[in-house]
Amino acid sequence: MENDNAMQSITSEQLAILLHKSQTETRQDQKLYLESLGGNGSARELDLTLSVARHDSSALAESERLTQRWNAERFPDTLAVDRSVSQAVNFFLASLISGDFGPDDSRDGRSSAFLKDPNIVARTTGIFIERLRTNHQGEVMNHDEAEAHAIDYLRDYLW
Repeated sequence: MENDNAMQSITSEQLAILLHKSQTETRQDQKLYLESLGGNGSARELDLTLSVARHDSSALAESERLTQRWNAERFPDTLAVDRSVSQAVNFFLASLISGDFGPDDSRDGRSSAFLKDPNIVARTTGIFIERLRTNHQGEVMNHDEAEAHAIDYLRDYLW
């Protein structure tokens, strides 16, 4: 980062605000906020700073509080999807796209299969999400089972 020294002095409170903005505002708004803190506002800087923020327990707790308040004002009587669900879907999609589930180990084979039916990724992901179950706190309880069910569909469809 060009403005590495300026960004090193970012506080947990500022990281919390940035995390909150990542849940509630556009990327451009997030970049502008980084610039206001002395950063360069690049996409790379934003992603790196958000990564740092996600490892700051104080920032995470404060961001959660801010986001809960925002949700209560904008969407009363609703529940947000727990972060563990988002992480499960993210991990599943990364594995799916990288080819961990087939159709073979070659990038060309994967690309060909996905291009043959561009909706296969969406359908497979939908099956994964529909199979996910959470506890009363919203935490994912059966990632492996949901993944196995989606992979079964994918392999049956492609082979």
